Amino acid sequence: MSGGTRPAVLWLHGYTMDSTTWEPLWELLPGFRHIGVDLPGHGTAEPIPAGLTLPALAARIADRARAEGTERMVALSYGSSVALQIAVDHPDVTERLVLAAPTLAGAPPEPHARRRYQQLAMAKRITGPGEQLADLWMASPPDIFNGTERHPRLRAALREVIRKHSWAELDDGSMNALTAHHHSREDLRRIRARTLVVIGDEDMPTFRRNARWLAEDVAECEVLSLPETGHLPLLERPEAVAGALARHLA
Repeated sequence: MSGGTRPAVLWLHGYTMDSTTWEPLWELLPGFRHIGVDLPGHGTAEPIPAGLTLPALAARIADRARAEGTERMVALSYGSSVALQIAVDHPDVTERLVLAAPTLAGAPPEPHARRRYQQLAMAKRITGPGEQLADLWMASPPDIFNGTERHPRLRAALREVIRKHSWAELDDGSMNALTAHHHSREDLRRIRARTLVVIGDEDMPTFRRNARWLAEDVAECEVLSLPETGHLPLLERPEAVAGALARHLA
């Protein structure tokens, strides 16, 4: 957590990452009180409880937001599916919402993603977690980390975080109940948060489509498209997004 006199903001990271990945962007947003949440199974958080559903996880984080006194949330990729559920079920803590590489729960995965998860599960049985799984996960396709190739220091920092990921969900299936939930277009129409969607113009088609749907269905939604940017726009281009985030969250 970082301190400040401007509003508090709660941050939700992407899959296999943790809240430390936000620190370079926090440095560009002084004055806000930044609250980084490690999602279950990530960073210093507890393992994913058996049977944890997306609405149940959203309720947990909404309670954290109430305890912190924040109505502002920033989320990336997998974290954005959690933030969307919070916005649908708990509008009192999502007055302002930033969704980067927006992810709708229950949508078909990118064509290469399923194959990569199968490869990761096989590799973990052979090598266990660590560097080999990190390198496999960050390889393309799918093009999740493609944009980081322009930013070697970022790529190295993310690799170090992912190297520490336990990958326990590959063994116990604990992500299954979370990913079984489905976000419908009607769910999006229920969102009342003032929403900023950030998308890289080189992101995968699924996420560009999600950005279009949010723009069409959420009552107050602006889309910021970043050129020469991939799936992790807030991490790849922090200097380019900091001003827009500060205006939206202030």
